[in-house]
Amino acid sequence: MENIRKIIVLMVFFGMTISCEKDLLDQVNPNAPTPDTFWQTEEDAILGINAVYAGIQNRELSLWEIFDYDMRSDEGYSQSPWTDLANVGRHVNINYDFPWLLEVWRELYRTIYKANQVLENVPNIEMDETLRTRIVAEAHFLRGHCYYKLVTLWGRVPMVTGIEDANTRYPQGTVQEVWALVEEDFIAAAAGLPESYSGADIGRATYGGAIGYLGRSYLQQKKWSEAAAEFEKIIDMVPGTYDLMADFKDNFTEEFENNKESLFEIQFVNNNGKTGGFPTYNNASGDETSERAQFFGVRPLGWTDGQPTKWLLNQFLSETDRDGNEDPRLQYTMTYDHPGELLYGQTYAERGAGPNDRFWRKYTNYWQDYESYFSGINTRVIRLADVYLMHAEALNELGRTPEAIPFANLVRQRSNMNDLPLTLTQQEFRLQLRHDRVVELAGESVRFVDMVRYGIAGPELAGPDPSLSAAEADFDTEFQNFVKGKSEYLPIPLREIDAYGGALEQNPGW
Repeated sequence: MENIRKIIVLMVFFGMTISCEKDLLDQVNPNAPTPDTFWQTEEDAILGINAVYAGIQNRELSLWEIFDYDMRSDEGYSQSPWTDLANVGRHVNINYDFPWLLEVWRELYRTIYKANQVLENVPNIEMDETLRTRIVAEAHFLRGHCYYKLVTLWGRVPMVTGIEDANTRYPQGTVQEVWALVEEDFIAAAAGLPESYSGADIGRATYGGAIGYLGRSYLQQKKWSEAAAEFEKIIDMVPGTYDLMADFKDNFTEEFENNKESLFEIQFVNNNGKTGGFPTYNNASGDETSERAQFFGVRPLGWTDGQPTKWLLNQFLSETDRDGNEDPRLQYTMTYDHPGELLYGQTYAERGAGPNDRFWRKYTNYWQDYESYFSGINTRVIRLADVYLMHAEALNELGRTPEAIPFANLVRQRSNMNDLPLTLTQQEFRLQLRHDRVVELAGESVRFVDMVRYGIAGPELAGPDPSLSAAEADFDTEFQNFVKGKSEYLPIPLREIDAYGGALEQNPGW
């Protein structure tokens, strides 16, 4: 799975998106395979589904989506000299075709197009029936993964479910219709995926990953009963298939990838050594490496384009563990200036960092003395701790608070935090659970989606003095620019609207 990018050169659908220029599509490479000649054998089916996985590795998606989710939440802000990039977290978008908008949109639809090719062609190949069923289910999973991102980032998006030519204009679905497509894909995926893999197939989508994603999709729509039912299926697989790792930190390194806590990960590998300059994009190996550590690492080893807010630090410091110490998850999530804190082996003063500087540690190579564009740390998309906390939320919203609290306590116990009393009211536990999700899942691209579900995203989060920076204020002052009814979604790239010839409506307020 780590080297799936190497087969992309064999695929014919690499440049296909709904926004491709017609003159480009009319150019035919006589040496390249075509859809009519490629989908013939079992090997073609395997190569085809591997190419779909490669889409979610692509840095045009795997890098920029971090800004789209994490920096737009109250967990992160940016002091990047690249103003348009810093504006992501400020809820200010001037250029609707900026890379972190256009490239994410484009790569999601490229990946969807690849998945659609698998779904249309693989059922017609004479091959092992069990393998064919699995590959089709994987395609459903990966398409559902992409549409989940599209509906949470943009809301009303085109529902591309076929592989017609570039002139085809698929309908722009309502938010409810897109969610229905997400549900259908994960239901279909779960029906054909195995519980686990061995050898080189480890890292592919599993039954548990599909069920977890389906439950997450129900939860976001506040379908509490449906969500709880799916999460219960995962919990029934504990401890045989899933369980919490003993140490929180082991979820964010290369050493324990695809571990027993993980339901699905995006696979990366550092195949370029310690250093090596800039990565080679969009070729047979360039997209197998993660750039997260470079863009979020401590300056000058990283670009430090995204940093944790003071508000996030305060969330960790608001509770102590059973021994009266700070929440142990803090030291593996972020750094802050206090005695004994080291930044890649040096003190704050030695690194030239200021007292209001905080840096992400999660998903970085903080145990080394360097960072580079080449990090092999997998992105954990869904893990069991998240499932426990989502299940607790669903149960609590159903009025089953005493049943919900123990699931939150399982996550707290792993980090030596005090158990929550079973006597908490529904509202008390609701607020506590929101805190617990922050300290457990900070920097894992779930907070902004959570905020939208809670209905708490708004300019009031900027606090009493929006003139302060997010580095020094106890509130995320960047939310002063947040407009309810608008900023929950990103603006649709103008190139896409132009390509649709007026058939694609811009999101409200943009």
